[in-house]
Amino acid sequence: MSDEGITLRLYRTHRDTLVSYAGKLSGDRVGAEDIVQDAWLLLDRKVESGVVREPLGYLRRIIRNLVFSQARQSRETVIAPEDMPDIADERPSAEAECMARQMMERVLDAIDAMPPRQRAAIKMYHFEEMKLREIAEKLGMSLSYTQTLITRGMEICNQCRRQGR
Repeated sequence: MSDEGITLRLYRTHRDTLVSYAGKLSGDRVGAEDIVQDAWLLLDRKVESGVVREPLGYLRRIIRNLVFSQARQSRETVIAPEDMPDIADERPSAEAECMARQMMERVLDAIDAMPPRQRAAIKMYHFEEMKLREIAEKLGMSLSYTQTLITRGMEICNQCRRQGR
């Protein structure tokens, strides 16, 4: 007798027992029939590609694995909204973003209102990330005067931020 005949005979002989087994594992009699058919197809392919020593035991293992796989998939895909974990949105609120933008505009306006060398020194230091020595050389000023201009400029910016609160 051919292998195909063995799997078909096995299916016909043990179908009801296997459906009952799958139904007990899954808790779903209708779904159990589908699982047994899928298992039988997998067994049939396996027999075609090689020898299966204990086809009935192998078929029961396939059924068990299919039931567990479906249960795992249903747990992964079906999550009720009330079961969803609370994940805090760490982004600032729209109101906080708006206030931050307004404060930044006030600071930029304060920088634009500074004398030209102080404005240039602040922009080079904070926006272009230049070092004090480089700024002093570029503007033709001493290092200490450059530092004083930037420090005073930052005090003006901080004062604008405090007034904006």
